[in-house]
Amino acid sequence: MFRISEVRYITTTGKLVNCMALDTLILADDLTGALDSAVGFSGGGRSVIVARSPVAVPEALARAPNVLAINTSSREIRAEDAARRVGEALAHLDPAAVGRVLKKVDSRLKGNIMAEVEALERWFAPDRRVACPAIPGMGRRVTHGALEGSGVDQPIPVADCFVGRVEVPDVASDADLDEVVQGGTGRVLWIGARGLAFALARASGVAAPEVTRLQPSVMIANGSRDPVTRAQIATLGGRVTRLDAPDGIVPEGTAPHGRLVLSISDGGAGISGLEAAARFARGTAQLARQVKPAALLICGGESAQAVLDQFGLNSLQVSAELRPGLPVCEVQTDWGRVQVVTKSGGFGAPGLLAEILDETVMQR
Repeated sequence: MFRISEVRYITTTGKLVNCMALDTLILADDLTGALDSAVGFSGGGRSVIVARSPVAVPEALARAPNVLAINTSSREIRAEDAARRVGEALAHLDPAAVGRVLKKVDSRLKGNIMAEVEALERWFAPDRRVACPAIPGMGRRVTHGALEGSGVDQPIPVADCFVGRVEVPDVASDADLDEVVQGGTGRVLWIGARGLAFALARASGVAAPEVTRLQPSVMIANGSRDPVTRAQIATLGGRVTRLDAPDGIVPEGTAPHGRLVLSISDGGAGISGLEAAARFARGTAQLARQVKPAALLICGGESAQAVLDQFGLNSLQVSAELRPGLPVCEVQTDWGRVQVVTKSGGFGAPGLLAEILDETVMQR
């Protein structure tokens, strides 16, 4: 374990900042990835904070985390803009105050990996780069230097995502990942996904994250049009009250009691997807303030960002997970402490949401 101590440094703006040295820094290109990798370090009561944007890093550091994950929201933008966002996030930090660095990448190697890694290298100056996007628990492995397995149509040569030397170990199991991490001597820039994050946590002696259930009452806000999430909602039957938000417009009136699903739908008005999403986020926040749920599950990464913006939640404390891939955050709202879960639109089996809601009934 790395010893936590106070450090002082001057940022690129010339401002002197006090913060706590970090055990681990995680850079991710989307929010769900930042949360999913950070949760691996949350066991044993450690402070694990996710900054939802580079701008939120000072606020996150003020919470004195052991582990800080930063979302740069840079997967779908131009490479030069992605590198700039990484630089903006790192401007708040001193590499001498960080024990370990993980560049979290998409487990199918999408996004601006090369540009972001190079920006991170300029700041961290590693001796070695070790890239391993395998997630054995989800059926993804690295064989002969190529990523393959569940959800990967054709093997993807990992080294092709980089310029210069990078170590790409073959990994077929969590034990293989543990062996890779144990061999990580020197100043290593780790590059990988959930599997590598959890292996790094295990190597630090961190207990597995707590597996929890949602507290009644639950509100599900679905801003995703992905057929996977649509199928999950269709299986809920009479477990919930359903409300449609055509073109993102949440119906007005008396807020329903009990468990609720609010889902965006096509209202036929021909408005842009961005405008519909903005309406949906505003309406979701207004309805949540009426319903006052103990747990809020948001489907769709962009929807989660927009809804959290409405509540002014710029940094999130990761505390547990419902399932692999479903981290739980604890946040303070106008009406009290709330569990917040984000789910990507394409994630999960058809019965996932039904199982989660059934568990909330069982614990009553």
